Amino acid sequence: MLSKESHEPLYVQLQKSLREYIEEHLQPGDMLPTEPEIEKTYQVSRMTVRKAIDSLVAEGLVVKQQGRGTFVQKQKITQDMESITSWTEEMRQKGKTPGTRGLEISEVRPSKKMIAEMGLDPDESIICIKRIRCADGEPIAIMINYLRAKFLPGFLERGLSNESLYSELETTYGVKIERADELIRAREASELEAFELEIPPDSAVLHITRHSMLSDGTPIERVEMICRADRYQYRISLYGRRKQRVIDFN
Repeated sequence: MLSKESHEPLYVQLQKSLREYIEEHLQPGDMLPTEPEIEKTYQVSRMTVRKAIDSLVAEGLVVKQQGRGTFVQKQKITQDMESITSWTEEMRQKGKTPGTRGLEISEVRPSKKMIAEMGLDPDESIICIKRIRCADGEPIAIMINYLRAKFLPGFLERGLSNESLYSELETTYGVKIERADELIRAREASELEAFELEIPPDSAVLHITRHSMLSDGTPIERVEMICRADRYQYRISLYGRRKQRVIDFN
């Protein structure tokens, strides 16, 4: 039972108790007891139960499904930001089977923003590759690659024959990406994105933008990737401290 004499709010105590119960008795995908059941078991109000569960949702430990209940969250796929890898390589490293749905390849005219960012010639064309990337059959990310067509002669006719785009660029076209800059931001999924990723509307997603370059610094690619925040996360390793410049005002 929870203690009303404790300095900790009841919902925090309940949150801790439920976390222990999940860790000791439940598996990913299992359903938690219903709110009325938790309310009865712990002798607390419905508001306290909801605050505790909402806190577990914020932790990423559980997920609410409208009309069904609250379920233990599946373990997130963690992307280690140490080197440039393709989706296929990353999933295989995690012991998962990579997959693709809805492959679309087209030649498009770049926007003014893309021309400026990638240093394109005004009449230069771009190859656009859109895919829904999966892990063990589950849709995890929408990936859109924009590649400079002049570096990939015959790509539109040949298509994408390899599950890994980066492997195909290297083996077929001699294009090897040596550097990439990524920007990651959080937002809500659009209606179409939610449909393609099979998540509730307005769910949280990670929007990753990547600019890739060749060894000589030539821009070659722009990537837009929308990932399910409930199934995907990033891990960054940091080493040491940057030396601070000391300013003497005397």
